[in-house]
Amino acid sequence: MDFVKRYPLLTAVLAVCVTAFAVELFFLWRFSTNATTLQSQLKQSQSKAETAARQTPAPSDQNLADATKNVDDLNAELADVHKTLQDTPEKIEYTPPPKGDDAGTDLTVEIQQYADKMQAKATEKGVILPTPKNYGFGMALYVGQGVSPPPVDKIPAVYKQLKVLDYVVGHLLDDAKLPDQKMKIVSIDREDVASVTASVGGPPPGGDQGTSGLDLFVVDPTVTARVPGAINTLAFRIRFVGYSESLRILLNDLAKFDLPLVVRSIDVEPAQADRALTGPLPGPATGSAAAAAADNSARRPVITENFSQFTIVIEYVELPAPPASPAATDAAAASGTSPAAASGAAASGTAH
Repeated sequence: MDFVKRYPLLTAVLAVCVTAFAVELFFLWRFSTNATTLQSQLKQSQSKAETAARQTPAPSDQNLADATKNVDDLNAELADVHKTLQDTPEKIEYTPPPKGDDAGTDLTVEIQQYADKMQAKATEKGVILPTPKNYGFGMALYVGQGVSPPPVDKIPAVYKQLKVLDYVVGHLLDDAKLPDQKMKIVSIDREDVASVTASVGGPPPGGDQGTSGLDLFVVDPTVTARVPGAINTLAFRIRFVGYSESLRILLNDLAKFDLPLVVRSIDVEPAQADRALTGPLPGPATGSAAAAAADNSARRPVITENFSQFTIVIEYVELPAPPASPAATDAAAASGTSPAAASGAAASGTAH
C-alpha cells in the first residue's frame, strides 16, 4: 500500500500492462480455438472431396469421348430397329387424295369393299359369323347404308387399321380355316383411335364418331407395348372358336413379320356348346375346296367336337424416326440435304 502511495504513476502503468496482457491472453485463446475448429472442418471437407473424386469420374476428354460414342451407338441401334420395322415386305403408307374433302368418302368405300371381300371368303370357307350378312370384320362403324366417314384427323389411323385387319383376317380365313374343321368368328375389334390419340398426349377421347361404337375396344395398359413419345401402336383383338391347329397356323403367319405385328396376349377357354359348330360338317365341297379337303383329310382331329375360344390381342408397331447423329447431320449439311426433312418423311405414315 505504501508502494502504491509512493509510486502512484508506476503502479498505474503496471496495472495497465497486466490488464492488456490478460486481454491478449483471452483473444489468443479464442483465436486458437477457432483455428482448431476451422482446421478440423477443412480436413473434413478435403476428405469429402477426395471421396467424391474417387466415386465420380472426372470430366476428362476421354470420358466425354466415351459418352459421345455411347450415344452414337444407341442411336445406331435405334435406327436399325426402325429400319427393320420399315423394311417389312408389306408397307402401310397413307397418301391422302388430291382433294382432301374426298378422303373420308374414299376410305368408307374401301372399308365396304373390304367387308364384302371378307364376307365372300367366310361364306366360301363355311366360317360362322356373328351376323350372317354385312358383318363389318372390325369396321362395323363404317359399314352399311348411311354411315358417316371417319373424322378427318382420324383418317390416317383408320386407314392403317383397315390394312392391318385386311392382312390378319385374310390369313385367318385363308390359312387358319382348314376345310375339315369348323370355325366361328366371335368378334373382331380394333382400338378406338381416339383413345390412342389421348394415350400419347393428344386431345381428349371422343370415339371414332364421338361414340363408343361397335367393334371398338381399349387395350389393357399392362398388355400394350405403347410408350408415349417412343413407340406408337394400334391394337386389335380377334376372338374365334375353333381347334388349336387353327390358332397355331395363324400365329405362324403373323410370325413371318410381313407387317410389324406383335402378338401381345393369347387367352384360351372352352367354347360354349353351339349346334352350328358341334353338328356335322357342311355338304361335300366343290372345286378347289374339295381338293383341299381331300388333301387335309388326314388332319381331322382324333378327338372331335373339342372346340376352344381363342382371344388374341395384336399390335401394329411403329417407331418415330430416330434422331440423326452429329456425323449424319454434318454429312447432310455438306450435301445440302436436311436430315430433319428426311426423318420427317420417314415418320409421315405414323398414325398419332
